Amino acid sequence: MPADNSTEAWRISPELQQPIPRSVRLTGIGIVYCLSAVAFFLFGVGLSYRVVHDEFRRQATNASLARRLVTEGLETQATVTHLFTGMGYVVNYQYSVDGRSYERGAFIAEAHWQSLQAGSPLAIRYLPSDPGHAYPDGDPPSSQNHWSIVLPMSGMILLFMFGFAAIFISPVLSQRRLLTRGQAARGIVTRCKEGGKGRRSGYFLYYDFSMPDGSQHQGKTFSGSQLAQGSSVTLLYDPSRPRRNAIYPVETVRIRVT
Repeated sequence: MPADNSTEAWRISPELQQPIPRSVRLTGIGIVYCLSAVAFFLFGVGLSYRVVHDEFRRQATNASLARRLVTEGLETQATVTHLFTGMGYVVNYQYSVDGRSYERGAFIAEAHWQSLQAGSPLAIRYLPSDPGHAYPDGDPPSSQNHWSIVLPMSGMILLFMFGFAAIFISPVLSQRRLLTRGQAARGIVTRCKEGGKGRRSGYFLYYDFSMPDGSQHQGKTFSGSQLAQGSSVTLLYDPSRPRRNAIYPVETVRIRVT
C-alpha cells in the first residue's frame, strides 16, 4: 500500500508539543548504555590504580630488600648466563651458596649492562638467611623504577576505557539533548537501504526535512523497520545545528509523562 504523503497525514505527536525544555527519562536501553559507560569508566580507573599501586609496592619491597642486602648481605661471585632488554636492562646470572645453585635475574644500569656478556663474572650480594634473595653489587634493587613504562601504560588504559565509556554515553547525551530542546519537523524518506549495524540487521533510512526558514537539510538513521520512499516521519533537530537530528521516537530516552 503506497504511503500517504499528504500534509494531513502527518501530525506532531502531542507529547512533543510540551513546553521546552521537555522532561525526559531513560529507557531500558538508555539505562543499559549508562551502566555500561560507568562500568568501563570504573574499570579503567581501577585498573590504572592497580598498575600504579603495584609499582609503588614493588619499589617499597625493593627498597626494603636493598637495605637488608647492605646490612646483612654477603658478597659472592656469580656468572652471567643471559643479557636482554625489556622494560629495562636485564641480566640473568647463576651462583652457588653452600653447594646449592641459584639462578636469578635483575635490572641493572645501562652502563653496567653494556660491560657484560654471557660468561662474565658478576659480583653479587645475597642474604645468608635466604640465599635466593640476591642482587648485583652496585645495582641495588631500589635503583630501578618503571615509571617510564607504568605511566604511559596507565594513561593508555584510561584512554581506551574512557573511549569505550564515551561510545556508550554519547548516544544517550545526544538523544537527551534533542528530546529535551529539539524542534519537531516532518521528514520525507528519500532512500531506504537494507544493511546492518554491529550485530543488528535492519535498514538505513535517508530523509530530507525543511526548517521554518525554508532551508533544506538531510539526515540518516538506522531502523529496524523498512519505510517506503516518500514516507513521512517525525524527527527532532537542533535549530542551531540542524545536522544534529534523529527520527522520533529515539532509542535511549522518552518524554516523562506528568
